[in-house]
Amino acid sequence: MSAQGDRPLFVVNAEAAIWRGDTWLVLTRGDREEHAAGTLALVGGKVEAADAGPAVLENAVRREVAEEVGLKLDGPLHYVTSAHFELPDGTGVVNVVFAAECTGGEPSVQDPREASGIAWMSLDDVREAGAPPWTVGYLAAADAVRRSVTHP
Repeated sequence: MSAQGDRPLFVVNAEAAIWRGDTWLVLTRGDREEHAAGTLALVGGKVEAADAGPAVLENAVRREVAEEVGLKLDGPLHYVTSAHFELPDGTGVVNVVFAAECTGGEPSVQDPREASGIAWMSLDDVREAGAPPWTVGYLAAADAVRRSVTHP
């Protein structure tokens, strides 16, 4: 445990920047979300005990994508970046972003409390829609990874 009592030092979050062609799957976070409610975001969430074992972060991101938008990510996950931020209650979050290609299926909101909508958008559209700077930054980094993977 931490010096903060029962609160962990960090929560670990895993997100997926999912591409199809030149577009990215973004969701609008539910109004009840603790962090950045109502903003455009990537699909993902907290690492849970069920994700433990080899490839814990990859397990978490695949589970979160299935739970939030109903997609099964069968292909490779490509590491993009990691970051740290704090929740309103002061809990630190380590955020890890992966990029993955959508190879089939059509996403849909699975729980409207977590996501009020989803859309395929270009990086420019995400910028113009007023997405938070971290979402734009994650997608810009993921786009560089996508280009290196699809056009080596």
